[in-house]
Amino acid sequence: MTEIKINKLVFKVERSTLRNWVGLNALQEKMKEAISKRDYNLYSDLVSKYVEMASGIETKIEWAKVPWFELLEAYIRCTTENLIRVEFPILSGNKKSEKLPWEYEGREWYFWVNLFASNYGWDEERTGNLDIDMAIGLYQEITIDGQLDREWWWGLSEVAYPYDTVSKTQRFKPLDRPNWMLPVVAPPKKVKVRQDMLPVGQVINLAEKDENSKPS
Repeated sequence: MTEIKINKLVFKVERSTLRNWVGLNALQEKMKEAISKRDYNLYSDLVSKYVEMASGIETKIEWAKVPWFELLEAYIRCTTENLIRVEFPILSGNKKSEKLPWEYEGREWYFWVNLFASNYGWDEERTGNLDIDMAIGLYQEITIDGQLDREWWWGLSEVAYPYDTVSKTQRFKPLDRPNWMLPVVAPPKKVKVRQDMLPVGQVINLAEKDENSKPS
């Protein structure tokens, strides 16, 4: 929990549930559009709406009279309170590029409701009251289960064993996995070499050379 101060009034900001968090994300998307169109008045209105939604402010506030730095500080505190706190691997490969043809305003909430209703039979109220990190953690587990299930059925199909013209045999071709499910390649381990085994001549440590060549 954090606190924000608006016009000498102090409001407590609690971490949002999934339903409210989805609404906050929708406001941030509109803010990005407002910035791209250079509509700074709309952007300012959306920031104040974000603060109201995140803090549950019921007091009528004349935002036009609130100093910009006060509004900015309140916005930063609200966004910080609602950050995802766990580094879920699925988020590293979940970057959106172009808008899909079936996208529409409010779809993100229907996505979450459909996800948990389909997999756990939960209703809209139970889904809406989920903690943000819990929701994303469950989303990742559902995605993993789906991927492993597809891999199982893939392994039973003939298309998983294409003919190799070199070996003249059929070889198993695994189903592709999303990037976030692939193993992380560890850097090579440093190995100490005895001085009497070093090559003759001047030995240059390339790592130290690269480090020294960086501008200070």
